[in-house]
Amino acid sequence: MKTKAPLLRPVSGALLFCLSPLALAQQNLPGAVPNTTSPMSSASSSQSTFSEQNTDDQASTFQRTWTIKPRVTLTETLTDNVSINRSAQGKQSDLITELAPGIRIESRTARLKSYFDYALRGQFYTQTDYSRTQNSLNTFGTLEAVDNWLYLDFSGIIAQQAISAFGTQSSGSGAINNNSTETASYRLSPNIRGQLGGMVDYSLRYNRSTTRSDVANLSNVDLSQWIGQLRGSTPFQNLRWTIDGNQQTTEYSSGRKTEADTLRAIGTYTVLPQFRVSLSAGRESNNYASLEQESHNTHGYGFDWTPTERTRFSAFKENRFFGDGHNISFSHRFPRSSIRFTDTRDVSVLPNQFSSVGTGTVYDQWFQLLENTEPFASMPPDAKEIAVAKAVELVLAKLQLNPNQQTTSNFLTSRATVQRRQQLALVLTGVRNTITFLINRNENQSILAAAALNDDFAQNNVIQQRGFSLNVSHQLSELSSLSFLASRQESTGSGATTVKATMTMLQVRLSTKLGVKTTGSLSARRSEFDNATNPYTENALVGTLSYIY
Repeated sequence: MKTKAPLLRPVSGALLFCLSPLALAQQNLPGAVPNTTSPMSSASSSQSTFSEQNTDDQASTFQRTWTIKPRVTLTETLTDNVSINRSAQGKQSDLITELAPGIRIESRTARLKSYFDYALRGQFYTQTDYSRTQNSLNTFGTLEAVDNWLYLDFSGIIAQQAISAFGTQSSGSGAINNNSTETASYRLSPNIRGQLGGMVDYSLRYNRSTTRSDVANLSNVDLSQWIGQLRGSTPFQNLRWTIDGNQQTTEYSSGRKTEADTLRAIGTYTVLPQFRVSLSAGRESNNYASLEQESHNTHGYGFDWTPTERTRFSAFKENRFFGDGHNISFSHRFPRSSIRFTDTRDVSVLPNQFSSVGTGTVYDQWFQLLENTEPFASMPPDAKEIAVAKAVELVLAKLQLNPNQQTTSNFLTSRATVQRRQQLALVLTGVRNTITFLINRNENQSILAAAALNDDFAQNNVIQQRGFSLNVSHQLSELSSLSFLASRQESTGSGATTVKATMTMLQVRLSTKLGVKTTGSLSARRSEFDNATNPYTENALVGTLSYIY
């Protein structure tokens, strides 16, 4: 039997080993989970509980400082095409057994706010001489090392990622696919914040991150970054100023090191309590588009408008070395629905690219939908991620949706790109029904000079990805729900020739609670992938049983 051992298993295992005893030593009795009637009320209830716990540290009613939930999940997948790279040789059916122990740890102490979710999936194939393990990790948090001054932020992601946008795409983690690899990114970020003379706010942050994947033709990436900011007022009551500085060094295991420096001044004038305008001017220097450092002046303008507590609209446009960059966002929350639109254009490098590729799961989509809505949008960063994660967990548990279900995918690259990302998300909620609709469009263009790297940009100047996902969930009873998922993504590359790949998936899923701690589900899916070299179709029946201790 062949075994594919993931590159990062020892790292994630060690992290799990270190965190678990610490949490177990401080665990208190579990508390009750808020009872909600809709996904949006679940989010509000979760945030309210979290805020109360963090605004009254001395209260005797302070609930759990540590929450620990071990779990084990058994999944049986019957597929008519297990090795999707071999579709030209004919389909091969198989029964895949997956056993996945996991654990979720939350900390809400006076000093530490953190979220840790890890699972190790062992996959065993009945008909195919193949077995493997896969890691899944999502963790982030903040440690307040010195009261109101020194903080340590950290995060980590381990996930399966597509290597090429035009290679074979898979809709399930059990498919044998040589275009998929396990990729991990870890970040440590000490930072200080405070005031100078009671008049000027300052902050200084150092980011150190590393990204690794088990792919020979793609680079591992190490990034170090300094970010500083000064903010203050002026004799004019409505006028404030900000000075931002950023220095970033990116090192590749294959390819040359890049450096980028940016310094800008921003003036903000409050025209009305709900409306303010901004102007910026600065200078940037980098060696992205040339082998030597090149300097350019920058200038920009924008506004922020908050007509109501439910509506936010902001836009900023800036002249950069690559042309016009921008950041536009709009969100509005109705009583039982919400809408959000974002449109950004900026330089992107790993691991920042990796943090954005995690937009393809049901969990990621709900996280994006909630993080910029109230009450989360106005929360401090160190509390925001934890509160949103808790809210998403409650929503998905109520709807009985699989948080790791992939809906859209991205690809890995070993160079800096100019990236434009557009996304429109709509959530409609009712007493029994919830509809989530997401449209996305990404455009990436390589700007790295003299790059001889074997990735998608070696043959394509511009890579576009666009797609949608639709998730409809119906609550059959207090214990059971029925959901339907449809997604489609198209990738197009423009170079000497035009290449194209399209992935479509349909899935129906029935979920039910079998006990206080046990849930089960049965789903059927249809996947269709089309490209010039290896198109395939797959039908699968998936049964899952999960027990949370």
